[in-house]
Amino acid sequence: MINKVLNDRYEILELIGRGGMAYVYKALDTKLNRYVAIKVLREEYTENEQFIKKFDRESQAAAGLTHPNIVSIYDVGVEEDIYFIIMEYVDGITLKQYLNKKGHLDYLEAIDFIVLIAEALSCAHENKIIHRDIKPHNILLTKDNTPKVADFGIARAITSSTVTMTNQTMGSVHYISPEQARGSFVDERSDLYSLGIMFYELLTGELPFDEESTVTIAIKHIQDKLVPPQELRPEIPNSVNEVVVKLTQKKPDDRYQSMEELIEDLTRIKEDVNAEVLGASAVVLAQDGAQNAVGAGNGVFTVTTAADHPMYEPDYDDTLDQDFIQAKRKKRRNNILGFVFGLAVLAVLTGILINTVFLKRIVIPDLNNKSLEEAQKEITDLGLVLEVEKEVNDANIQAGHIISQNPEAGKETTKGKSVRVTVSKGVKNVEVPDVRGYKEDEAIRIIENAHLMIEKIEREHNSEVESGMAYGISPSVGTSVPEGTKVTLFISKGKDLVVVPGIVGLTEADARARISNNGLTVGTITTAESDFYAAGLVISQSPAEGTEIESRTAVNFVVSTGKPKKTDPFFKDDKTDPPTPAQPEPPHTPGEET
Repeated sequence: MINKVLNDRYEILELIGRGGMAYVYKALDTKLNRYVAIKVLREEYTENEQFIKKFDRESQAAAGLTHPNIVSIYDVGVEEDIYFIIMEYVDGITLKQYLNKKGHLDYLEAIDFIVLIAEALSCAHENKIIHRDIKPHNILLTKDNTPKVADFGIARAITSSTVTMTNQTMGSVHYISPEQARGSFVDERSDLYSLGIMFYELLTGELPFDEESTVTIAIKHIQDKLVPPQELRPEIPNSVNEVVVKLTQKKPDDRYQSMEELIEDLTRIKEDVNAEVLGASAVVLAQDGAQNAVGAGNGVFTVTTAADHPMYEPDYDDTLDQDFIQAKRKKRRNNILGFVFGLAVLAVLTGILINTVFLKRIVIPDLNNKSLEEAQKEITDLGLVLEVEKEVNDANIQAGHIISQNPEAGKETTKGKSVRVTVSKGVKNVEVPDVRGYKEDEAIRIIENAHLMIEKIEREHNSEVESGMAYGISPSVGTSVPEGTKVTLFISKGKDLVVVPGIVGLTEADARARISNNGLTVGTITTAESDFYAAGLVISQSPAEGTEIESRTAVNFVVSTGKPKKTDPFFKDDKTDPPTPAQPEPPHTPGEET
C-alpha cells in the first residue's frame, strides 16, 4: 500500500496503526497539500458482506459529525476492492499516553478535558450516534493538548428503537457500562458512564475496577460499588467527587441524562468549586451495607441501607433488568429464597458473559515504555505473540523500550494472536556540521537542519576571519552527538581592536617599543625640524593617540632633527653663492700718491 495513490489524490506514505477491522495509514492529500489519515478495511473482510455494511455504516455515520473535538471525516470510497475512509490526521499522542506521563491530573485540567470531550459526544448523540468505546486511548491530543474523539469503529447510528449490545460492538472492559457488560439496552447514558470511568482515572491515575480476569472486571462494573475518587486522593473537591459518583451509577436513570447536564455542572464547578451538583441528592453510595453517602455541595444526601431492600438487592438491584426483577419478586417474597435466586441469576449472567462475550478473550496490556524483554515475557505469559514491527529513533523513549503497540492497550484479542510493537533505538546520533566560513544566519540554519540546538553564540575578535562569519563550533566538527545536543557557535567580530598609544615626546627607540607592545607595527618614520622637541624625539604620530584600530596596523611617526638653523637673508634658496658685499676703502694716508 505504501506509495499507492487512491482516488488520484491520496498518496499513502506509511502505516501508522492497525485495528480489528482496518489498517490506518498516513497519507498526503496532493490536491490540498495536507496530511490525512486513511482507514483501509482489511482484505479478509472485503468479501464479507456483513463487514462491508458495517464499514459503510461507520463511515456514513461518522462523516455526518462536524465538531472541533471530533476527528473529521473528509471522504469515503472504494477503489479496486479497497474500502477506505479519509480522516483528519492528528499529529500528537493519546490522552492515555499523556496520563501515563503525568500520573494523574489536577481537577481543573481534568475538567477541561472532560468538558471538551462531552461537547464532542453531545454532538454525536444529537446525530443519533453512540460512541460505545470511550476511553483515553481513543482521545487524540493535538500539539496544544486539544482533545479529539476518535475511533467510532463500534459506534452505530441509532433510532428511537431499542439497540442491543453484542460482543462485536463491546468497548474495552475497563470502561464499559453495566448495561454493555450485560448485553442489554444501550443508549447515550452508556457513554456517560464510560466518560465517568475515564474522569475517575484522570483524577486518580487508577481505574476503579482493575482485575486480571476480564470476566471479573465486567462483573464488578455490574455489581460492585465504586470507591469514590476522593478516598484515593483527598485533595479532590467534594463537588468533583460527586460528579464522578453520579456519572458512574449502575442504573442509567441515576446518572446524568445528557452530556449537556454534565457540562453545566462542570462549568459551574470550575467557576465555584463549592457549587452544588444538580441532582446529587438522588445519588446513593452504599458501602459495606452501612449508611454511607457522598453529599452534594451542601452535604445533603438521601441515604439507603441494606435493610431497606430484600437481602439480595445490594448485589443485584443495580444490575438486572428491572422488569425481570419485579416479576421474580412477586414469586419470591421470602428473603432467603430471594437470595438463593439472586445467586442463581448471577451464575447465569456469568455463564452468558463467558460463553457469548468473554470466552477466550484476552485484554491486551499496556506495553508502552516497557523494555522489549519485559514486554516479551508479559505477552508470552498471556498466550500471545509479540512482533517487533519496526525500530525507530526516539528522543523521549529509552533504547530497547516500547514506543507504541498495535492493537493498543485495553483492546481484546484471542490466544495466539500477535501484538505488534514499535521499539525505540534511542536518540539518533548526528555529526556536528562544519559551519566555518558561513555567515551567521547560514551557520544557524545548518546547525538546526542537523537537528542540533544552539545553546549560545560566542562573539570574539579573530584576525583571520571577517566580521559576522562563523569560525568555530563546540563540540568540534565531525563529533558524533545525539540529536538535540546543545552546541556553541563562534562568530567573528573581525580583527582585534587596539587603542593607539601615545608616543609623541618619546625617543625613536621608546616609540618603537611602545608600538610593538600594544600589538601594532611600526610604519613609516620621517624626520623634521622642531622648535619644541629636541633632536631624536617624536614630534607627531598617525593614527593619533586614543584611536581604535585593528591589531598589527602600522603606526607612522615623525622624529625631530632639532631646531631649524638660522639663515642669512642674502642667501638664496637656489644654492648660488651670495654676492660679496662691497668692501670699504681703506682710508688715505696723507702724503701718499694714488
